[in-house]
Amino acid sequence: MPLPTSRQIDWSEWSKNYKIDTPTFQLTPIEKPDMSPFLIHMTGENAIKSVLQGKGSTTEISEGFGYLQANIPEYNSGGTFDAKVVCFSESPTFALDFFRYRNFERWKANQSFGIGFDKSVMVAIGARPVIYVQDDVLKNVHYLVHRIKDDDLVISPEIDVNSKVVNTLVTIYPLLYPLLENHPSQGFMWEREWRYTNPGGLVFSHKDIRIICCPPDEEQGIRDILGNETNQIAFVHTWQEYDDVTDYLRRQEYEWGEKRAKYEESKQESRADETKQHLANLIQQYTLAYNSLDSFGMFISTISQEMDKVAMQKEILSKEINELTTQLQ
Repeated sequence: MPLPTSRQIDWSEWSKNYKIDTPTFQLTPIEKPDMSPFLIHMTGENAIKSVLQGKGSTTEISEGFGYLQANIPEYNSGGTFDAKVVCFSESPTFALDFFRYRNFERWKANQSFGIGFDKSVMVAIGARPVIYVQDDVLKNVHYLVHRIKDDDLVISPEIDVNSKVVNTLVTIYPLLYPLLENHPSQGFMWEREWRYTNPGGLVFSHKDIRIICCPPDEEQGIRDILGNETNQIAFVHTWQEYDDVTDYLRRQEYEWGEKRAKYEESKQESRADETKQHLANLIQQYTLAYNSLDSFGMFISTISQEMDKVAMQKEILSKEINELTTQLQ
């Protein structure tokens, strides 16, 4: 089904056959290649088991729960930022290995391990995306928050206004990160970072985990910790391995199954009009899924066409490296 031009369809047809109405927090790379329905906490091989076992907490963690400790972020604006947070990335799984190639500390920590949670669930408990601001704004907020904490600074003589301003500043403070627009590396927006801002860290149920990324030889040890909860967890051995198409189809299959059940129910009750409506709805959902996958297929095809160019450039660079190495010797 080729995609028509914008002039070939009206709003009604577009809304029935092409509009993607997946809630934002559930969008997958199928609908939009740079989106993910997960928030993933990346970690190293020595830390993931401790996290899953709930170690590091000042309070006792029950069996079946894990614990992520809150820390002050790596880049700490002149040592003044003191908010402890738990960090996640909303990057699609296939893009996460970039982190190790961008940051040496992540490379040393072998951060090819990760724990992924449903983004909707994390939003419900208070996780929020980082707010990137220029340095002067960041410094001003830092100053005001510290004055509020240390000196009981009053922003306004009106109690209600003062309370709202103070609460707003204190709420956004842990989410702030410098844009670093004038820094040679131009900052960290590539991290697609989200934060859980409770300084006590995050206690989570193993039931809430959706993805575990780890090498194959580490999987069994992690399964032993998680027990039966592994039935609902996708184990990913490389960040590129996660099958977004399969996940998308699995999610759609559940929705389609519900619609089929309603169709069969209405058919048994001989409600012809309702049966036709359910059938029309089912056709609409299939058409939407078809068009979404068709669009994703075009995206994959475009990337595939570039692979020959990538392979050619790698070969050229390999020869250049060998020649230069020979000259150096």
